[in-house]
Amino acid sequence: MSSSTRWSLVALVALVGVVVALVSTLGGSDGDSSAARSGDTGGTTLSSQAAPPPGGPPADEPITVVDPDTRATVDLPECRDSAVAATTDGPVAGLMVRCMDDGSTTTLGKIQAGKPMVVNMWAYWCEPCRRELPAIQDAAATLGDEVRVVVSHTDPSETKGFDTLGALGVDELISVSDQEEELPTILGAPPVLPLTLFVRADGTVAHVLVQPMYSEQDVLDAVAEYLGVTA
Repeated sequence: MSSSTRWSLVALVALVGVVVALVSTLGGSDGDSSAARSGDTGGTTLSSQAAPPPGGPPADEPITVVDPDTRATVDLPECRDSAVAATTDGPVAGLMVRCMDDGSTTTLGKIQAGKPMVVNMWAYWCEPCRRELPAIQDAAATLGDEVRVVVSHTDPSETKGFDTLGALGVDELISVSDQEEELPTILGAPPVLPLTLFVRADGTVAHVLVQPMYSEQDVLDAVAEYLGVTA
């Protein structure tokens, strides 16, 4: 990603954060507003593992890969079931990603394997992304096997993404690295994070959501609206 594009991302992330915070304060319930002001992440607190600070993405983020010993410290779910046929149709089925659980590479189609799929695109430096990850994890647990829920770290540094997941206690989601930041480009999505992609079982894209989801119910409502799956 070029320096100008990455700094456009910073500006748009900041703008979205301000708008969402303002809407939560003016239109939400007292409980929701208090949570937004306090930076509540749905009850998940940072572990002793240090997370890189949020803010703007570096203009020239180096590509980094988690070493095997560090990778083994977090028991992330496997990316795919090799016994299940991959989804082969649709614009994102062939996208290669790195699985954070074991460092192997695979395609989103192999991860999807014929089920409805949600792919949340996030980055370690994106504060709204950090806030919604615990909500996505809770929703994935509620949905069970009905929907593949994937979080895709959209940044060259897998290391910083891995450290952030560990610090947030987000260890029950299928987690991948899109180090070349290809998925937003394939979708023609605006240069802002977080983005959430809703993919039907046949591989067609139902919707690209350009706003954070800060509660489990937000995620479940979106899955119901765009994929027709209810928990």
